[in-house]
Amino acid sequence: MAVRNICKHKGCRASPRCDHPWWFDLTHEGRRWRMPVNDFAIPRGATEPVTSKQTAEKVWEPKFLAEIVAGRDPHLSPAKPKREGVLTVADFLDQYFTNYVEAEGLKTADTIRGHIKQLKEGLGELPVTAIEKPADIARFKAQSRKGRELATVNRVLGVLRAAVNWGRFQDPPLLSTSPFHRFGVSIKRRDENKRDRRVHCDEEQQFLAACLTMNTAEHKWVGPAMHDRIIGAIETCCRQGEMLRIKNKDVDWAQHQIIIRGANAKDSENRRIPFDPQGRLAPILKRRATLGPQRFVFGSSDGEFVASFKTAWESLLLVANGDETKRTKPGARVDREKLREIDLHWHDLRHEGACRLLADGVDIRVVQLILGHSDIKTTQRYLNITDEELRKALTGVWERRRQLKAVGEGRPNADAKAVGE
Repeated sequence: MAVRNICKHKGCRASPRCDHPWWFDLTHEGRRWRMPVNDFAIPRGATEPVTSKQTAEKVWEPKFLAEIVAGRDPHLSPAKPKREGVLTVADFLDQYFTNYVEAEGLKTADTIRGHIKQLKEGLGELPVTAIEKPADIARFKAQSRKGRELATVNRVLGVLRAAVNWGRFQDPPLLSTSPFHRFGVSIKRRDENKRDRRVHCDEEQQFLAACLTMNTAEHKWVGPAMHDRIIGAIETCCRQGEMLRIKNKDVDWAQHQIIIRGANAKDSENRRIPFDPQGRLAPILKRRATLGPQRFVFGSSDGEFVASFKTAWESLLLVANGDETKRTKPGARVDREKLREIDLHWHDLRHEGACRLLADGVDIRVVQLILGHSDIKTTQRYLNITDEELRKALTGVWERRRQLKAVGEGRPNADAKAVGE
């Protein structure tokens, strides 16, 4: 059958009240092609959704098969013809990525590529002069806000602003003006949601205890590695990428320091993070040192580099909170709703480590150096104060006020006695 309906509503049983979506389902040269009819027809000129099977079979099925026979992927929308001599936003962004991002070897090239992809989807077919107009950028900003965090939209706009500035100073200039100014498009960083999540000692112990239960085949024996990484994240206050790239040779036992090399740091600056030789991080460093100087401290069990452990982290959050970690099918994601309720990111452990240093009396400028921030304002945003710390601070203030009040009440009597004498 080339055209059939697929309904995901339970108990439908071909009810006439249910609006079944029609799907293409055919095999050509041993490969099966399945796709909703509307997803194919609407980008190719259909003015309304296809609700009739006859229309799907007589009008759109031949076109669907023709694209497959011609060697084109029907899942991809047809490219609109370009006007000759007109530089589009997509072409401009490609030039920016090739001639600047890749040429300069920026570390965030993969991230910038993802942001450029989003810009192309919204603005790619317009002439490049369109991004000089604040109205077009504001319209793109409003559309991007649907279903996305403000911080994500701001980062995309930041890439566009950098590309515009690059285009203005080419020879000859590709753009004459920028829409990012006081009376045009503004990127308001202050409006971004500030995370305030703390990891208290009880919750930390829950995570460490959950790591012990994840040393099984079901969780691929990731428990011991996650145990070490949680302690490492809180004690070193490193970013995830920096922590995973620490090698045993970067641990200076003479000075009790961990060297974060500039090649692995976000700001490309070398820095050193002291560690307590009698603390809980030291046994981990000693145990991993036996693997060899070129092995990674927070890598796999044999010291190999691990680029990401997102699946293990999500499973750990669910196990620590008593939730189920089984997937509905192999390769599927865990329960996203439960993770949103827990609301804990790995980066929050870095925040927590910085807050604990401040609570222990470490100067904020020292915390800034440990975190690797160029601006102390960024460090201040990291340091979230808990209710308990507020109560402790105010309790001291209240006690001093009472003491001053008691002293102040005694002074008038003493002064009066002195005057009487």
